[in-house]
Amino acid sequence: MSLRHSYVFEDLFTDKSYKLSEDPAIYIKEGSHTVVLENNFQNEKTGCRTFNVNTAIVRNEQGVLGVIVYCEGEGKSEDDKATSESLSVIGELAASAVHEIKNPLFSIRGFLQILDNTLSESDKRKEYVKIMISEVDRLESLTKDFLMLAKIKSDSKELVWVCELIKEVIELYKSSFEKKKIRFRLYMNDESIFLWADRDQLEQVFINLIQNAFEAVEEGGSIDIIVSKLNEKVKVEVKDNGRGIGPEVKDKIFSPFFTTKKNGTGLGLFISKRIVENYGGNIYFNSAQEEGTTFVVEFPIGKDH
Repeated sequence: MSLRHSYVFEDLFTDKSYKLSEDPAIYIKEGSHTVVLENNFQNEKTGCRTFNVNTAIVRNEQGVLGVIVYCEGEGKSEDDKATSESLSVIGELAASAVHEIKNPLFSIRGFLQILDNTLSESDKRKEYVKIMISEVDRLESLTKDFLMLAKIKSDSKELVWVCELIKEVIELYKSSFEKKKIRFRLYMNDESIFLWADRDQLEQVFINLIQNAFEAVEEGGSIDIIVSKLNEKVKVEVKDNGRGIGPEVKDKIFSPFFTTKKNGTGLGLFISKRIVENYGGNIYFNSAQEEGTTFVVEFPIGKDH
């Protein structure tokens, strides 16, 4: 594009979507924007191509350091967009169904809790009530996992500072680590590492991995998280010195509904894998029994996914 006109800040385009058939330079404010370009090339089907352009200003105490511009969705046709919208509708319907299930579960658990409080410890029925509460909690956990599955194809993306997000997740486990006397260490070689992604989805991946490590280690164990950037990839490693994963189950770890936990849903790692792969990334692990396990997540930087 050539610069044919000059614009002052007040003249910048601020709409969320633009349709262009000419060649002027485009100036946009910070945030997410959709640009639709008409396809006028010969020997190609007439139509439009959609580009999602995200811009973010990086600042420090002294002022603006620079501007990050990220373009995704290049080459998507209107047909692709329609398919994406159809999947989005299906996801919304699934999410609505899950919410309808969660509401009665909340009521059932509440009344069971009241019933449990009215029974004496010697009453045999109290044991049955506790079992029912446990099963309701398991169903609630399942509905949360299904809700996350319905949102995996979300187009909602923002600039996510990876190290900052991991620190926030760690805060959720701080008291649990202290109670179990777990030694925790976080290593980062670059705190400016970022991804364009759905923040809630990334948070869910890190929660699943840290929760698994927490449950794998004995009292007084250790968990290390290493965040690095190498060869256009963001790499996050979660290491524990727990009991390790047995060879008989290694091939099933990412399978849906497979779990070795008493109250597990078997969807945590399956969902994590789907989320990571949806961003063109990779998730794998290395494990040795009685020595520990390391889960590794890799995300590409600056790729369209």
